[in-house]
Amino acid sequence: MKIRWIEEKCIKCMLCVKDCISAVWRDIDGIPKIVAPDDCNRCSHCLAVCPQGAIEHDGLDHMQIKKTDAALINPEVYETIARGRRSVRRYKDKNIPDELIEKVINLVNHTPTASNSQNVGYLVVSDKKILRKISNAIFVFSTKIFYFTKKFPGNLIYKIIKLFPVSDTITRYIEPMQYYIDETKKGRDFILHNAPVLILVHAPKGAIFSNENCNISAGNIMNYAYSLGLGTCYIGFLNLSLKYSKKLRNLIKLPKGRMIYACIIMGYPAYKHANTASRKKPAIKWVR
Repeated sequence: MKIRWIEEKCIKCMLCVKDCISAVWRDIDGIPKIVAPDDCNRCSHCLAVCPQGAIEHDGLDHMQIKKTDAALINPEVYETIARGRRSVRRYKDKNIPDELIEKVINLVNHTPTASNSQNVGYLVVSDKKILRKISNAIFVFSTKIFYFTKKFPGNLIYKIIKLFPVSDTITRYIEPMQYYIDETKKGRDFILHNAPVLILVHAPKGAIFSNENCNISAGNIMNYAYSLGLGTCYIGFLNLSLKYSKKLRNLIKLPKGRMIYACIIMGYPAYKHANTASRKKPAIKWVR
């Protein structure tokens, strides 16, 4: 790996030294010096922070290095996105162009990853038959649990579970299950909500911070998609199912050694949410 300092362009602001977490750049007698190039983790910060373009790095794509426009950063716009984005569960019967999906992924590919591992990958599922198989597999399993609670010994076990505080998470899905079953017979999909696209965010199985890397990316997917007029919804049940079901993992052709850490459906919303939603006050504790 070659990193070059262009002396004639450098104004010796030392920002490359200050911003280099890998200690590749050091302040040697007031001059920024490249001391340990092999320790570089390719975070691009030296190129991003240098105001003079005085650094060349053959391990990075210089075509991606562009000037930022601070004038475009608008906190009110971001607040509208953060407050206005909703989980969408009703979609138009309309496909999303591949180019638009790629636009979303290319942007969220800039999401930070721990130690700049850049180990996040994306599986895009748009085959309606596969989407239907995924939904059916999870819903059928859910109905089996529901019917189990309707006769002995399942009903007794369910009554015991309801005595514990944790039961709220279970009963909120079990109690209205008959309604879900009836609506499903009419064509409604309560798992993937008939969305035209499913994005599965994956990373190396068991690697440190894989979960965090994927879910930071997932948040950016949902917010950026919203800014493009698309709707999304995070599907936790699918995430859980993929963890335990080899059959589902084979269905989506998950690469060997990888694990899904976030599942997001995407499509054009059938209707808009005109207002923001209500939220509980944040639980803030100051430690000073």
